[in-house]
Amino acid sequence: MGGVVAMWDGIESWLVMLPYPFQVTLVLAVLIPLCWLVARGLDRGVDELVARLTRTREADPPVRVARRRVRARTGTGLIVKGRRVEAE
Repeated sequence: MGGVVAMWDGIESWLVMLPYPFQVTLVLAVLIPLCWLVARGLDRGVDELVARLTRTREADPPVRVARRRVRARTGTGLIVKGRRVEAE
């Protein structure tokens, strides 16, 4: 654990010694992708949770469900895996 703390102190000291524009650029280059990944993960997680807890069958499926077989009744036809199939 002491090695991790020493490494963190070294990185922090290096970052503090940089000129301000480089500090801002470096922090944004790390934080923007990191925040985007966290937001995307939270969005997918909440979407999955809501899809499992919902009682409505007509609710929109989560984004990742595109590979699974999804059936929805629309008019006289049936949509299976994104293709329209006419009712018999």
